[in-house]
Amino acid sequence: MKLKFLFVLFCFSSMIWAQKPTTECVAFREGFDKFPIPGKGTITLTSGESIEGSFEQGMTVKMNKWQWHGKDGKLHEIKPKEVARVVFFPDMKFVDKDIELNVNINIGGKSASNVAQKNLPFNITQFSSFDKKKYYTPVILEKVVTNISKKGKETSKLMLLVNNGFDQKYKVYVDLGVKQVSFGREFSIGSLLFGGGEMGDFYTAFRVVKNGEKLSQLIKSPAGIPFLFGAFRNKEFVDLFGENKDFMDCYPKSMKRKFKYTPEFFWVYNQK
Repeated sequence: MKLKFLFVLFCFSSMIWAQKPTTECVAFREGFDKFPIPGKGTITLTSGESIEGSFEQGMTVKMNKWQWHGKDGKLHEIKPKEVARVVFFPDMKFVDKDIELNVNINIGGKSASNVAQKNLPFNITQFSSFDKKKYYTPVILEKVVTNISKKGKETSKLMLLVNNGFDQKYKVYVDLGVKQVSFGREFSIGSLLFGGGEMGDFYTAFRVVKNGEKLSQLIKSPAGIPFLFGAFRNKEFVDLFGENKDFMDCYPKSMKRKFKYTPEFFWVYNQK
C-alpha cells in the first residue's frame, strides 16, 4: 500500500513538473567526444602557418602525429603540441549522436528539447536570435595556457571553445571528450513535488580566458561549505565581471548569480 502511494505521488508530481516548465535562454556548445575524426577544416600551427585540408577515413593518427591531408596535396604529420588552433567541420557520420549539435539545455517541460526564451529583467539581446547552427557547427580547438611557472614556463593544452559567437570579451573552454556524464544536473525534491524546477545540464568546470590576457582561469561549481558561503556568487562572479558596473547592475543580488547560469552571464557581459 505504501509503495502504491509513493508511485501515485511520483506520477502526480511528474504531471505538475510538466505543467510548470521553467526557461533557460543561453547554452554553451556541448562537448565533442573524439578528435581527430574524418572531416575538413584549417589547422593553424604555433609557428603561424595555416594548413587547409582534411582528416580522411582510416588512420588519422600515426606515431602520435595527426595525419592531415592538405589541400596542397601533401600529407602533413602534425604533433598536437605544434597546434595553436583548429577550425574543424566533422563528417557527421563519425560524430557521436548524443552530442551532435545538441546545444540546448534540457529543462523540466513538456519535452526535453522544449527550451523557451527566458524573460531577462533588463534590456539585452535574447539568445533566441543567436544562430546556433552557424556558430556551433564548426568545432573550434585552441591552445589554452593553464599555468605559468615563476620562471615563465608555460603549460598548455588544446581545449574546446564552447561560447562560439559571443566570445569577444571572454573565451570559455572545456576539455575534449567532455560529454553529458561530465555535466551537472539541477534537481531538487521541492521542484519534483511542486513543479517549476530546472533539470538543465551544465558544465561543472571550465576554463576562462579574458581578451588580451594569456593565462586561463579555472572555474568550478562550488560544493558543500564553499557553496553556502557564496564561493562562486561573491568571488569568481565578482572577479570575472565586477569591473563592469552596467553588467553588475543586472545582477545586484548575490543569490541570482547561480553557477548553472554561467552561459547567460557570458552572453550578457559580451554585450555590456
